[in-house]
Amino acid sequence: MSAMKCKQLSSTQSDIIADLLTVNHSEILSKWKDQKRTGEVLNNHTISLNFFIKHFGSRVLDYFIDVLRAKQEAGYCPVIIVMLRFFSKHGITLDEVYQICSGMRNTVVDILIKNDIYHSEILFKETIDLFDMNFSGVIREYIEMSHGKLDNCTSKGLLTSSLSEVNLEEYFAKENDDGEENVIFRTDDADDIIESLSEISEHISLASINSSSEELFLVANSLHKTSSVLLHYSPYLDELAVSMEELAISIIENIELFMEVLKKNSEDLLKLFDAVVRDMDSYVQRFSVESIAMKNAHHIHEPTTLSIRQIITMFAPHEVQEGEIEFF
Repeated sequence: MSAMKCKQLSSTQSDIIADLLTVNHSEILSKWKDQKRTGEVLNNHTISLNFFIKHFGSRVLDYFIDVLRAKQEAGYCPVIIVMLRFFSKHGITLDEVYQICSGMRNTVVDILIKNDIYHSEILFKETIDLFDMNFSGVIREYIEMSHGKLDNCTSKGLLTSSLSEVNLEEYFAKENDDGEENVIFRTDDADDIIESLSEISEHISLASINSSSEELFLVANSLHKTSSVLLHYSPYLDELAVSMEELAISIIENIELFMEVLKKNSEDLLKLFDAVVRDMDSYVQRFSVESIAMKNAHHIHEPTTLSIRQIITMFAPHEVQEGEIEFF
């Protein structure tokens, strides 16, 4: 994603905007969700508005606020990369991506006007220019992704995927004896998931013994590959797929913190990872034969997404939204 230039805004000006967006965080998300065209695009692609705001919208806004506070690198947002991959899987077109991005821009403009920032012409203009440069980078990246240039690029190139794209339309079109859509795991996908996740415990153990960051990269890569497979079965496994990807990126971006927790509390960390792997093994068994289980997967895999959020909380609590974690 192309770098944004925010040097026009002084640190004081940036802080003013960052504070304003932080105070109005909930209102911005609510207004974005209420944008008519945003809702139409997501609904047309069977994407829940609440799901989008929770997993992507809120974090994209947080990223922009962090750029203003100089806490994040301008032009690089792993959440946006994951979001665009998610959009691509759902067949969202380029103009629809633009409409979703414009929805956020319009809400920010509303907030600036509401708080009289509009009367400060320079501050208003430079803030909007900053948004426009960011979203032009998003559009450019989606164009490249659509042409296959970024198929293996996530999280600064540290995660790679050897999974080939598969066309499941014909597969899902096969009907069972009752005339209903048959949605079950393909054998190859089930094998890929089991193979990827079965290696995690070993990599974590070796990372703990050898203080090896390379082993943690392999853990993140296994999670990423699993997420990629799960997205083939959208929309049934979207939340689980996104949670896996969030954990992978969190490990990469907080690798030193993860290593510290691993050294101090490896037993609890391994227990949570083992719980995720056991759950996934169970899902693979069920989703390979029970179409009805896949169609109700969002109820079945809630304990797994909870375990994933608990893992992230152990080493990067700042990345988990307030109120999102519920411990047993």
